Amino acid sequence: MSRGSRSRSTVEHEAALDTSFDPLELSAASEWRELSDGGYSEVYKAHLLGAVVAVKQATSRKKTSGEALLREIRYLRQIGPHPNVVQPYGAFVEHGKLHLVLHFTRHCLRSDRVARQCDPIKVIAGVARALVRIHSFGIVHRDLKARNVLVEADDTSILIDFGLACDLRLDDREWIGRTVGTKKYRPPEMRDGRPAQPALDVYSLGLMCSKLVRQRRDAHSSDESSLSEDGREERRDMRLLLELSEDCTKSVPSGRPTAWALLSRLQRHMGEEVTRCDAPRSLVPLGRSPSALADAARGEIAGRRKRRRNSDGDRSRCSRNGSRDKRGREESGSREEIREKRARSSPEAKQRS
Repeated sequence: MSRGSRSRSTVEHEAALDTSFDPLELSAASEWRELSDGGYSEVYKAHLLGAVVAVKQATSRKKTSGEALLREIRYLRQIGPHPNVVQPYGAFVEHGKLHLVLHFTRHCLRSDRVARQCDPIKVIAGVARALVRIHSFGIVHRDLKARNVLVEADDTSILIDFGLACDLRLDDREWIGRTVGTKKYRPPEMRDGRPAQPALDVYSLGLMCSKLVRQRRDAHSSDESSLSEDGREERRDMRLLLELSEDCTKSVPSGRPTAWALLSRLQRHMGEEVTRCDAPRSLVPLGRSPSALADAARGEIAGRRKRRRNSDGDRSRCSRNGSRDKRGREESGSREEIREKRARSSPEAKQRS
């Protein structure tokens, strides 16, 4: 897999927020492994200081892919840290393409195996809790489906993929009223061209509940333990999910429960204290603001051309300003080149030579 390289100066230039994230600490792009190829981005599995992360790269197939990824960055910063919303680690521009580094989770609710083995009530409660959080900011996801729900080993569900979301308070009417998302998960009001509202996500969650019931019934239909205590608990869980599905998929948006009402019912069913489990509303540091990232994406190619035109002048200045220009040339190299230069200039390398 061939992927472009980026300069360290691009990481640091126009930094809007203090952050410990450094894209130079990512594994080499040639080592990234493709996980999925979505509508507006390609997702890769990579390593950041030894930890596995997901790198979402804006695709070149769609002109609006960069805008979608910028929206996702903006919404994730706005939502802040939350146990049921994917955690971003940083964002950067490489060869004119925007990248977003995210928490990696191996399992997805789309998988039949995951759907059949997970705790269904805990998973759906986690999604409802995520909706409570994002709806409190006026954000509607608009692409809620099993594929966009990751499931951790302890059955904590994580909502991902905010590229089609909208902000009811800040976005323009055209975007709020646009028909987007997976067709079979769209509610009637979206098909009628009405503006988005939180009830849209609730409708999609209702369809997820009914799908989860079907997946689990297929798995447990021949289960000899259906008369055991576990079997009785499973039936109680399925009844609740079907009730929620019926309530959530009502044709009139005002007749659907809120995400908070859903979460309350699920928590009472689990015998838990009813709580939103919200973290403080704080911005997630992503290295720089979305507007700065957009400016960098538009200007990086032009900047590289300008550097090439001025290369002769740079070489002459280097003779007069040795160490400073040497560092400047290092910063304009790729992540791989920078690593090699640092390794050659390390004290250990000098001792070996």
